[in-house]
Amino acid sequence: MQSDNHNIGAIIADQARQNPDAVSIEQDGQRYTRGQIMTSAHALADFFRAHGVGPGASVGIVAVDRLRTFEAVIALWACGAVVLCLDCRQTIGELQAAQDKAGLDIVFTDSKSFARRGGMTLIPPRVEIAPLGTEMTFSDASGDSDALILSSSGTTGLPRYRRKSHRSVLQGLRASGAVLDLPVLPPSVSVGSLAFGAILMHWVKAFVYGTFMISLPLLYRTSDLHAALSRPDIEFVGLPPVVITDLLAFHSERCASADGCAYPHITRLSSIGGPISPDDLVRAYQKLTPHVRNLYSMSGVGAVSVLSGPDIEAKPRSVGRPFPQITVKIEDDTGAACAAGQVGRIYAKSNLMGDAILVDTGDLGWQDDDGFLFIAGRSDQIVTRKSVNISLTELETDVKNIEGVRDCIAFSALADGSLDDLVFLAVEARADGDTLKNTIRSSLASFRRPDRILVTQRLPRTMSDKIALAELKRMSTVKEAGFVDL
Repeated sequence: MQSDNHNIGAIIADQARQNPDAVSIEQDGQRYTRGQIMTSAHALADFFRAHGVGPGASVGIVAVDRLRTFEAVIALWACGAVVLCLDCRQTIGELQAAQDKAGLDIVFTDSKSFARRGGMTLIPPRVEIAPLGTEMTFSDASGDSDALILSSSGTTGLPRYRRKSHRSVLQGLRASGAVLDLPVLPPSVSVGSLAFGAILMHWVKAFVYGTFMISLPLLYRTSDLHAALSRPDIEFVGLPPVVITDLLAFHSERCASADGCAYPHITRLSSIGGPISPDDLVRAYQKLTPHVRNLYSMSGVGAVSVLSGPDIEAKPRSVGRPFPQITVKIEDDTGAACAAGQVGRIYAKSNLMGDAILVDTGDLGWQDDDGFLFIAGRSDQIVTRKSVNISLTELETDVKNIEGVRDCIAFSALADGSLDDLVFLAVEARADGDTLKNTIRSSLASFRRPDRILVTQRLPRTMSDKIALAELKRMSTVKEAGFVDL
């Protein structure tokens, strides 16, 4: 990224000018060059301008085709707009609520259904014939104008939206590259929605640095992911924990000692978007690639620590040592620093950002004598029932270790007429529901068992493939939604 220009679109255009015939993206078996992608984006820019999009406009994109989404993002930057990528798996109501909350002027889509039912503007199909006019240009070389609207994608609370300028996005890429020792993204595989900030930043980095990427559709089979990861020209992938669990199930018959790792050529497999169970992390290290990594990160700070290499087997329940560029403080209820092994509230900041301040992560944890950081849970994941404290995080970890469980989440609500918390557990499993309930009853001590449980093959999920807690809490209040007494 050697450029004095701080506009992301201009840097991507420079990459295309330097080598227009270089293959940038492979999607659905078709390969697209940098020149083809910029030509398609150029045509979209003319289309957006014809629909009144100009400098300072706030625009949403909800597209099924992930490459088409990013072509639209590039085109909107050429118009001087700030962009919010939305998830096509959301309902019309959720998309309209996001439009209102993020203050969008207009939303475009490649889906005729969304255009018809949601009042969105339909964008034309991809073209590969250069439009009339001059080469695609980008103003604001300083990069001070807003480029992206990013939404929080956690399981708790409602999405929060924040705007980032071109300059701050590029600074973030450089900072994360320095912290993670990944200054340039290697050839990679991308899965997931561009509405998820980590996935969108993956695409931005690939285009800014001009590196090759395979883009899998939003709906894909594990065998499709396996085929992509098996290619010798692929070195990097970031996957949500639940997808790593699927890969482990796909390779369930593999014997690590006899068969070796499935993807020894993958130089980095990162778990992104949420905590992975310690057992799955160890199995991924043994069966998938020795270069698997579990990142602990937080909004406003970025990557805080990473667990990788032999440390995975030595300390699987930790999230690694904090990076040297990150300050981590753990304080008790009085604000005093916690001693090694003492659980407290975790605060962090990045020392790469000059004006950074300590941010409350909302997590509880401790550091051991070797400096490894352990997460005990979130402050709102300790509940009380019959005067006994219960860690919902530990409950989830134990249930995830039961054979046949793909994922789960626990949450609480106050019981009617009582000061006790009512504990709910939602489980996504391939196993028979009744058999799984009996296993949970027999394997958990009575004081730790959930009060109500839902077992299903598919739980609702957010744009980052996390379980949608807000939707489950709504379901827990509906008698017919599936939660039953355990």
